Amino acid sequence: MTKRTSLNLDFALVDEAKEVLETKETTETIHKALKEVVRHERLRRLSRRRFDFSNEDLDALRTSRSENAAGVSVRSNCLPDHEAERGDGA
Repeated sequence: MTKRTSLNLDFALVDEAKEVLETKETTETIHKALKEVVRHERLRRLSRRRFDFSNEDLDALRTSRSENAAGVSVRSNCLPDHEAERGDGA
């Protein structure tokens, strides 16, 4: 939802944020800054969560992932084109 509003902004701060966020318009800058704040908070919360996995749980996850991935071709952006096309990375 988008809603028009009036704000009192420190334009020196907005200009600095535009540089940091590589944006051009004030609205775009504010939206991107808000998204970054929300993303940062979500990552902070996630980093504080405790994940309890036993070695057996991890082995089961690894096994199920490798079985599901059998026969699936994956293209990596970090390989040169000729290596990525072969799909073997060698």
